Amino acid sequence: MAKPYREGKGWAVRVRTKGQDIYLKGFKSEAAAEKAAEKQRVTIRESGKPARMGPQRTSLALAWLAYAKERLPSLKGARQDAQRINRYLRAVGLPVIELESAKASSASGSVAYWKVTLADEPTERRIPNSLKQHRASQSAKSPKTDKLRAELARTPVAEITPYLVQRLIDAMGAEGLKPATIALERAELRRLFSYAQRTWLWPQPAINPATGLNMPSINNERTRIISMEEWERLETALKESGNPYAFLAVSVLLETTMRSSEPLMQARWRDVDWDNGVLVLPDAKAGGRKVPLNSAAMEALKKIQQRIGTVDPEANLFPTTYEALKKAWRVACKKAGVKEAWLHDIRRTGATRYAIQFYGSLPYVQSATGHKTVSQVMRYIQITAEHVSRVMRNKPLDKRTAPAGLPAKFLESPQPEPQPVPYPVPQPAPQQVVIALPAALPDNVVLFPGSGKRRVA
Repeated sequence: MAKPYREGKGWAVRVRTKGQDIYLKGFKSEAAAEKAAEKQRVTIRESGKPARMGPQRTSLALAWLAYAKERLPSLKGARQDAQRINRYLRAVGLPVIELESAKASSASGSVAYWKVTLADEPTERRIPNSLKQHRASQSAKSPKTDKLRAELARTPVAEITPYLVQRLIDAMGAEGLKPATIALERAELRRLFSYAQRTWLWPQPAINPATGLNMPSINNERTRIISMEEWERLETALKESGNPYAFLAVSVLLETTMRSSEPLMQARWRDVDWDNGVLVLPDAKAGGRKVPLNSAAMEALKKIQQRIGTVDPEANLFPTTYEALKKAWRVACKKAGVKEAWLHDIRRTGATRYAIQFYGSLPYVQSATGHKTVSQVMRYIQITAEHVSRVMRNKPLDKRTAPAGLPAKFLESPQPEPQPVPYPVPQPAPQQVVIALPAALPDNVVLFPGSGKRRVA
């Protein structure tokens, strides 16, 4: 058995168990180093030999590469995961991850959405024009974050502690990265360490170093919708766009409340059920679902077909990319004078519109949006106090605040409700008092001539 030895001001030990080399350091005493080594030997004997080279001989960057090859193919949203992982790989000059769509089923029944490959980055990275300004500003304002990320990428996984991860989190916050962005990166690290412990049987780190951290609070709830007035201006601007499919594509998104990825990447023309008016998504973000199509959505799809000409049943609904559509939207917003509007706000607008149109019936709205839970739907519905007040007072909705796509009947002056006719209360007939006079009047009663009145003298 290897004996602990002095290393700097502390003690270290090297252990080899079942072909696994373990290097432990930083202990205050020889006994502490011996105890830690024995614990690692027991863990390996009970759990089995760790996969790959183990946490001692694998840097975080190399662990990212192995994780990406094994895990990302089965993740629908792997593009975002790959972008976050590539920051670490790029920081130490390793090949970056590239994803290629590859929908296929394995013998075990699992689905592979992506084919993962590695590619050396060219000297000049190809960055979409829509992201160049954003990427340049990010690089300029986060030098400390980039430095700490590179240090972490070079560190053996076994030596990564919560303190090292916390330093990165604090630097990201100090350099102005949004709390949601920080939370996503921490979540990516947490998934990697959990995967290494559970799947690779790595005994170190003993605890997940991306848990129990001090994180900035997140308040990313967005309430922006596109109003009817804004949509009228955007409609004109989108029709004048250089992208011939921009207006029709955005119209379909508005009428269906779909996520932009669903018609751009997942739906095919063979998925359109024209007879029943539904779009059958075999594998959307939250699983397969049917998207209800109203008349306006079906009309927009038919116009896209007419522009394409011969339609390939296996082709995507929109013959354009997300970047191209986002650029057309941004240019149209600027031209129409619509500020602070994102393309994803269309989905929130549609949810709010259907909540009003269906008089608050959540099952109808949930069927349109495809959310799994009511709480998710409610995050998208943005009915305001002004909307409710106008309904209470039987007034039409204001085009400046009403969600785009709302039927005209909600914007027209409603007909006054017929007032109930009061039930007639029978009135008693006037009573006639008949006074019987004697046949002969006394001498002291004088009759006024022509008046029929009598006076007693």
